[in-house]
Amino acid sequence: MPRGPRVNPALIRQVNTARVFHAVRREPGASQRRVAERTGLDKATVSTVVAALVADGLLERGEPVASGRRGRPERALHVGRSAGILIGARLEPGSIRLLAATLTGGPLATLELPGERDPGRALDALVDGIGRIIARAGREPSSIRAVGVGVPALFDREGRLRLAPNLRWRDVAVGSVLTERIRAPVYVDNDTKAAGLAELLFGPDPDVQDLLVLAGHSGIGGALYLGGRLYRGHDGFAGEVGHMKVRRGGRLCGCGGRGCLEAYLSEAALLGAARERGLNVRDLEALAAADDAGDARAREVLHEAGEVLGDACADLVNLLNPERIVLGGTFAVAAARMRQEIEAALDRDALDPPRRSCEVRLSAFGADAVTMGGVALALEGFLSLPEWMIAREFGRA
Repeated sequence: MPRGPRVNPALIRQVNTARVFHAVRREPGASQRRVAERTGLDKATVSTVVAALVADGLLERGEPVASGRRGRPERALHVGRSAGILIGARLEPGSIRLLAATLTGGPLATLELPGERDPGRALDALVDGIGRIIARAGREPSSIRAVGVGVPALFDREGRLRLAPNLRWRDVAVGSVLTERIRAPVYVDNDTKAAGLAELLFGPDPDVQDLLVLAGHSGIGGALYLGGRLYRGHDGFAGEVGHMKVRRGGRLCGCGGRGCLEAYLSEAALLGAARERGLNVRDLEALAAADDAGDARAREVLHEAGEVLGDACADLVNLLNPERIVLGGTFAVAAARMRQEIEAALDRDALDPPRRSCEVRLSAFGADAVTMGGVALALEGFLSLPEWMIAREFGRA
């Protein structure tokens, strides 16, 4: 009689461990019985996994939980207060942003440093920043469980940086260089894919399974989750919505092409459009403040950008039928003032059935969407599970 496929027991233990950890992370104070209900695991398996996580300091037991049942009451479970920390980072041409967080995603400290285009100097600054933010968070280097870094770049399926147009990097071994210099595991990925993972793991509505994340800083990127699983494309490069052509023969983009979405919506593009109208603002927050103050030039810039973004969103809704579009990064500061144009374009140009089921939201993490994405990369890597398994198994937890 033919045998079925063999199941790796170590992988099963790993999956069960991550499922239990995420269940407690999402519902602090849950009892073992409640964890079993949420994960679908039997009580004996949950008991074994919890004991191992408590022994490792990742979980701790608290006060008894009233259940109304006879026998010894179960105790509340929490992520351990001394379980360690995660470091998330965002590399941009103009800045390096770091966030130290607990294993539940709670922020402990932030740090922003000047950006560098030279790869060596940029990675030197990042390593130095990690040491500084650990001290700022009041922790020891040994407390770092993992580091995650979001970079505006194309990464292949093996995690190698192939091209970063705005940084002017090509084939830079970011992950291996950092791993050699940081005494903790390092996980690196495209910045918007990292932001999408943050929405999945730490976002307010983990039940959403078909999600499109658009995030912007120096550029505009996209991450698409289909059925709770990140779609990377054949070589790993899917999601570069910033290089959709929205205006034939339009503005010059950093990629060398013309008319790209990024050429109209990146921070540099929006500030440049403001300068063309005689409005000099230092950043998107200042542009938004000018709009709030009634400056017609700021309103014109945001109106034009909103129409471009709305056109792109309508095409994406027709093509991909997402349940939700999430706008994040510093770009979200401006996008908050484009909602009217975006919604109008969707109502006008998206087909009615997919339009009715699609909601546009701003990321709960705002300008820190990518930095929080670094934390999500670190947590995913620390649990040693591939992202698709995290999405499938825990996206609904």
